[in-house]
Amino acid sequence: MAAIDAEIIIVGAGIGGLTLATICRQLGISYRVLERTETLQPVGAGISLAPNALRVLDQLSIYEKLLQASQKLRKLQIWRNNRRWNTLSLDTLEPTYGYPILSTERHNFHRLLYAAAGEGEDVVLNSKVVDVIDAPGEPVRVVLDNGKEFRGHIVIGADGIRSAVRRALLKKNDLNQGNTIQFTGRVHFSGITSPLRNCGAKELGVANWMLYDQAILTTWPCQDNRQWYIGVKKAEGDVDKNRSVWSSITPGDIKTVYGRAFHPFAEGGQFGNIVDKSERVIASNVFQEVEFPSMYDGRVALLGDAAHSMTSFFGQGGCQAIEDAAVLGNLLAENRTSLDSAHELLSMYAKTRESRTKDLSRFSDSFALLHTAQLPYGTGPFLRWLLYALVPTWFWVSYLGWLYRYQPTVAALDSNSNKPSAYGKKKA
Repeated sequence: MAAIDAEIIIVGAGIGGLTLATICRQLGISYRVLERTETLQPVGAGISLAPNALRVLDQLSIYEKLLQASQKLRKLQIWRNNRRWNTLSLDTLEPTYGYPILSTERHNFHRLLYAAAGEGEDVVLNSKVVDVIDAPGEPVRVVLDNGKEFRGHIVIGADGIRSAVRRALLKKNDLNQGNTIQFTGRVHFSGITSPLRNCGAKELGVANWMLYDQAILTTWPCQDNRQWYIGVKKAEGDVDKNRSVWSSITPGDIKTVYGRAFHPFAEGGQFGNIVDKSERVIASNVFQEVEFPSMYDGRVALLGDAAHSMTSFFGQGGCQAIEDAAVLGNLLAENRTSLDSAHELLSMYAKTRESRTKDLSRFSDSFALLHTAQLPYGTGPFLRWLLYALVPTWFWVSYLGWLYRYQPTVAALDSNSNKPSAYGKKKA
């Protein structure tokens, strides 16, 4: 084969791509991350990270740093308009699964991953990918819009719902149906605030699910009683279904939807007072995968939203990208000497990940129907009240075992470590 630029070429410097890059760096596997943006500016609002993603971040020595910039979730209050239905205490979550749920500003987390992945050394900014060529007898070639190419043994598309790598795979296989990640008809309005000075110690670590008549809203606690919020509403009017993030959005736009709605942490009780304290706001259309094509083809694979975009109702999009990276990193460590048979390695990766991500995407969509009380046969309002108002905390913590007990890691990174796992045993 001709010379390569790196063993692994990763397209996209988002959460999944940078997690995989960090794993490669610690394993001593050469890599390049190609990111289309010129600089890594603050994007989005916040992110919640659950035990299924935190264990590998702990293994990568990112977890302790993340803790310093995050807030552990202690309670979840569920409201129907201005009436509190239930309060779930989540103090047993960490003892049960080894890790809590953390809430943090998305950009802070992104910067931690960027530093762990080598920053400018191996992350090449201003690199817009236009094609991926996987031809026999030569390295996989990633072509940029300026004509420059990067070559590697394996290419990983971690470039989101508008994935150039995914488009290249469709083109290669003469699939002209277009992207199977489709608009759901819902819109997100989100933001992150400065510290809420009217809140104190009793509000720290408390999230709120707000179930309004015409929309829903979730607020997550960050350090110092900062809040990041995400509202979901059915799209109205002329909405561009081909865009993800809106080109412009103001706090006033969000207040037209949620301004007068009740919130227990707002001065005067109106959520508009929280929106007024926003440091950054964003609006985006909600997409999800509908057909689940294979996560790999030949020596090219997809990771995160590029492979399995899912609705955010259960907050697992970032966590699943991290899981993808952990599984793939483990396979790379185990099969590094046979990267010339990359298609076999990526086949194992897809076989391991596809079933879980499909199940979770469908669960997230079903949860969205429950959360918005849109279940079949008019049962939504009653079943939502039954589950949210009456079911105790212990049931929810136990039920989530199917999701949180699965905590993939990279065995090779712990081969010389005596660090105990979350369950009191050496990680393997």
